[in-house]
Amino acid sequence: MTTAAAQGAAPHGATTKAGAGAVGVTGTGAGSPAPTGPVENKLQRKYGLLMAMCMVVGTVIGSGIFFRNEQIITIAGGRMWIGVAAWVIGGLITLASAYVISVLAARHERVGGLVDYSEAMVGQGYGYVFGWFMATIFYPSMTGILAWVTARFTVELLDWDTRFGVDSTYSAETYALALFYLVMIFTLNGLSPRLSEKLQVSGTFIKVVPLILMGVVGLIVGLVNGVTLDNLQFIAHPETTGLGNRIVGGDASSSAFFYALTATVFAYVGWDCVTNLNSEIRNSKRNLPIALCLGMVIIMAIYALYFVGVFSAAPVDVIVAPGGTRDAFTTLFSPVAGTVLFVFIVISCIGTLNGLTVATQRSLYAVAVRGTGPRPDVLSEVDERTNVPHNATTLSMLFVAAWMVVNALDLNPNFPGFTFNVTNLIPVAFAALFIPVFIGVMVKERTLGTFNRYVAPAFAILGVLFLMFTVVYNERWATAWFLLVFAVITGVGWLLRGGSDRQGGERAITPSSTTSPDDGALPEPSAN
Repeated sequence: MTTAAAQGAAPHGATTKAGAGAVGVTGTGAGSPAPTGPVENKLQRKYGLLMAMCMVVGTVIGSGIFFRNEQIITIAGGRMWIGVAAWVIGGLITLASAYVISVLAARHERVGGLVDYSEAMVGQGYGYVFGWFMATIFYPSMTGILAWVTARFTVELLDWDTRFGVDSTYSAETYALALFYLVMIFTLNGLSPRLSEKLQVSGTFIKVVPLILMGVVGLIVGLVNGVTLDNLQFIAHPETTGLGNRIVGGDASSSAFFYALTATVFAYVGWDCVTNLNSEIRNSKRNLPIALCLGMVIIMAIYALYFVGVFSAAPVDVIVAPGGTRDAFTTLFSPVAGTVLFVFIVISCIGTLNGLTVATQRSLYAVAVRGTGPRPDVLSEVDERTNVPHNATTLSMLFVAAWMVVNALDLNPNFPGFTFNVTNLIPVAFAALFIPVFIGVMVKERTLGTFNRYVAPAFAILGVLFLMFTVVYNERWATAWFLLVFAVITGVGWLLRGGSDRQGGERAITPSSTTSPDDGALPEPSAN
């Protein structure tokens, strides 16, 4: 492989004299040594505001809204207010975290986004733990699930489940398709990042079409033909939904809401992916906060509209049945139009998979470029031609494949209790890791106003604590099983940490020599 590693990159554990335009950390945390030397950031600033917005909207809106929507209607027992409340409150909690991170994005920048902010607010050790979690647990697991969900919807689109008896959830055909999508997207990002960017932008606009159509048309038609009113009067019974008294029926509205809120967490996963591109976004201290906050507001509005539209498009028992989303589209738009719109759903899943793949690649690179983790000299190499960290990409794909196996075991009824609910526990654990960062904002960011320094972080912390309560309430002992896995992976990562920062200093990071430092004085970028 031809790399740029030999051109200005320091060897593992080495430091070199800081060059002009070095980008350091503002406040590295109590007890953390100050950066002592530079390491070249070889990733160029190649993305504008439009790409940043599409990374937020296009990565979040994907599979989660489609298959989680069915689950939430089922969990809510057909009670629309529970579903709408879950989508809105889940969105507000996510928006609170995104807002605080946007404040930090406007003040701190090196390479890796969330790793930058963790280092600045808590310290280098915590920044490494956060980066290791994203590189080995969070992004690989979410990417693996997205590959599986994309394959699942493809099986339903091609009607393999009814024509050939293929189980869209955990059949060999589904996972073979998932592996195909995974290799295809990783290869695309490795060989042509520009094409990947175009896929992300176009996929974002394509995926919004069926959501808005279903939301607007579904609500109008449902009000006219009376389906909306019938569904609002629907009374769920345990034997109807198969969920049992613990979730629906009787006076279990609060329990149903907790389950529905937990289900929304996975659908809001991905807003953070864009922060991994902070060193590749032009004028990122301006564009990144705009993309985070505006993107989340757009997502919340689309999610709530889509939920109401699906709820109004078909009877509840049709929506919650296997293939309910496809049947709802077909009922509303005719079989042909429903199939076309379902194609858009598959495309939207591919777009989300693409965004998560980009973040997965960069998360491992963000750890390695700091001289930490296993073989940082190898994993921080960037290909000269494509400007992509190919070695980090290859290892990331192996992590993703491993998490696909874990998810398969979780879904397979032959292994009850063997694993844990990846889509619930890991996103909430990711949110929980923000709490020390938010506390750091309150303690260290003395120049911020009262709202940004205290009110917003406090609201974000309360929201995360509420999510933690709901997931423990729902998952019970599976939470302990996940925490054990988390502790083992984190412990292994700490043993592999290495790096010059353990010996009294961490390498600072300088921008690529082919680009200008993003100091706020860059010319206005074009939005493409």
